[in-house]
Amino acid sequence: MTEQPIDVFCSRQSHLPPIPATSVPYGPVYNLFPPLRGWRSLLQADIALWTGGLDLQDDSSLAKLCHTWLVFFIYRLLGLKIVCVCQGAGPLDTPIGRFLARAVLNQVAVFMARDKGTFDLVSSLRSRAKLIRSHDGIFLPGFEPVEHPTSKVFADLAKVSEEHRGPVIAINMRLWFHFTGGFLPYQFAKTSFRERADERMSAFVDAFVRLIGRLRTEMDARVVLVSMYEPGIEEWEDDATWLSRLKASFANDPAVILCEDDLSVPEFNTLTKGFDLIIGTRLHSTLTALRQGVRAIHLSYTLKGKDIFDSLGLAEYAFDLNGFIEAPDQVFELARATIDREDLPARISDITENAIAENLQTLCLALDEACSGKPVSLNNPRSS
Repeated sequence: MTEQPIDVFCSRQSHLPPIPATSVPYGPVYNLFPPLRGWRSLLQADIALWTGGLDLQDDSSLAKLCHTWLVFFIYRLLGLKIVCVCQGAGPLDTPIGRFLARAVLNQVAVFMARDKGTFDLVSSLRSRAKLIRSHDGIFLPGFEPVEHPTSKVFADLAKVSEEHRGPVIAINMRLWFHFTGGFLPYQFAKTSFRERADERMSAFVDAFVRLIGRLRTEMDARVVLVSMYEPGIEEWEDDATWLSRLKASFANDPAVILCEDDLSVPEFNTLTKGFDLIIGTRLHSTLTALRQGVRAIHLSYTLKGKDIFDSLGLAEYAFDLNGFIEAPDQVFELARATIDREDLPARISDITENAIAENLQTLCLALDEACSGKPVSLNNPRSS
């Protein structure tokens, strides 16, 4: 979208799509102190596109809001205009949480709200940021699969498929740290968070075991257990610990496959495209499925999940996580009905295509507004 140089803070060069961009490694304290290359990049830049997790919420950690405010304050001191690209927000239920979120947004030039719930919540904060409705950033170009994946999980799945013919269903489970919100984020208080979350997480595991058991016995489904984090990137965020517990309950069943591969982004997209359904706790496990035209059921643990599925016209496929723990059989019935809907993939593909087109137009609008400081018509976003 631009001929200007782009520098991207990221964990790995392989996380960048094939565009003329330079990767810059993160600095200490979640890039609060960028490396020297990062400082040079920020000093030369005009706009900072914030595309990662914004965490405008107070149910997991108030410290994250403080960290984001400080990062944005530094960017503003350097003269950058900040555009938050396709972000979600909420919940914000405490006065201090709303105060900090408003302070963060007061430093932002343009905030692209990825769903109506986010837009309404951010609007209620009455910050100085310009608000624009968008979809999630997964609904942009650059998430295409590859033709010839080489990772082991593809071979494992092909071998199992010689004997089992049921649908291919992916399961994603995460540590739901929002059970135990506090000032410090989970990664700085792991022991206390896990102790407080242990009872509910054990019930969560039990619910998944029952669900997978019925998928196997009643549908002969091939089940792939998928983490949304690569090995070694963020140890505390890796879903592998919980997925391993699920696999241990089906240790002698080769049709329940634990994906432990260090997949590239294109290979992950390829794996996702081969599923018939994803039942995911992490929101982006299900959004990645939708981006590939695949059916998805989101086990929603915050308002953000329900809001975004509702905004996409797929509200019936966001299932309350507490409800799943209490009644996993209901999700099994929803999964079976979802698989039986042969028209659903075409509907999802139409939703995805429309979301991509709208996001591209909205991103043009956001960049133009940040550059010019003047309102721009959404119907003609390049007019200024």
